Amino acid sequence: MPDFRKKIRAALAELHLAPTREAEIVDELSQHLDDEYERALSHGASEDEAKAASLEELNAHDFLRRELRGVERRVPQNPVPAGTQRRSNMIGDLRQDLRYALRMLAKNPGFTAIAALALALGIGANSAIFSVVNAILLRPLPYKNPGQLVIIWENATHLGFPKNTPSPANFLDWRQQNTVFEGVAAFAERSFNLTGAGEPERLDGRRVSANLFDLLGVKPILDRTFVADEDKPGTKVAVLNESLWKRRFGGDQSIIGRALTLNGESYTVIGSCPVVYACPPSGSGAIKSGCRSPFPLRKRRIAAITSWKLSGD
Repeated sequence: MPDFRKKIRAALAELHLAPTREAEIVDELSQHLDDEYERALSHGASEDEAKAASLEELNAHDFLRRELRGVERRVPQNPVPAGTQRRSNMIGDLRQDLRYALRMLAKNPGFTAIAALALALGIGANSAIFSVVNAILLRPLPYKNPGQLVIIWENATHLGFPKNTPSPANFLDWRQQNTVFEGVAAFAERSFNLTGAGEPERLDGRRVSANLFDLLGVKPILDRTFVADEDKPGTKVAVLNESLWKRRFGGDQSIIGRALTLNGESYTVIGSCPVVYACPPSGSGAIKSGCRSPFPLRKRRIAAITSWKLSGD
């Protein structure tokens, strides 16, 4: 591509512009002539014809010198004192700055790509961080009276765990002796292998005490949740979340009463709950639970039950 800068400087020589101002005008006009050159080539002109057409446009605009001379006379060359504001041509200046910025970006595609990538990464990272903060800190939990929900921990600093998950035995004692909370419920995260109903699938789920849904104010969208007797040993029932129910079973309401094989054991489906109540959430705030079943609460099996968390209202 021809370099039009010498021609432009020659056209501006008689104006005796300040070097900085002249460089800005040369950059902008050369970009303009480059655009005209590319446009002529795209219309089928040869390189010589495109160059001649661009220079002809520069030479034909004799009024350009007069206009530039008038601008330089009208715009003060002295810097604007600090603390003052110049509002006379704010929109015009902004338009000119935007045009200049766009031309510089078009002239340096490598820099433009890096700048766009940096902006995209920055915006994406901030969006992800805000999503987490909004879900965990800003947005209320989707439960009844979320401001009154607390998690109870054991203080085991002597073991190096200031927030230790209580044992099932302590949970049973706390629930029996509770005089502070409206109710106390327990849940534990667990994975389930679903087999015997199409392709095998690994599900993230929860084992919960039977009163958890009532404590959180969760209403089923299909049939029911657990009742008191269903967290006794030997009872094997499960509640599916809405996502799993619709994705795996097509939202078929006849799923109620059907047996599912979870971790090699048969569980009877008794209901489905909304996805928003795929609860309780894990520590990251992510809601991934596919199913939940009641925790058998019997003291002779306490030693085998770990990873408990308590939620009280």
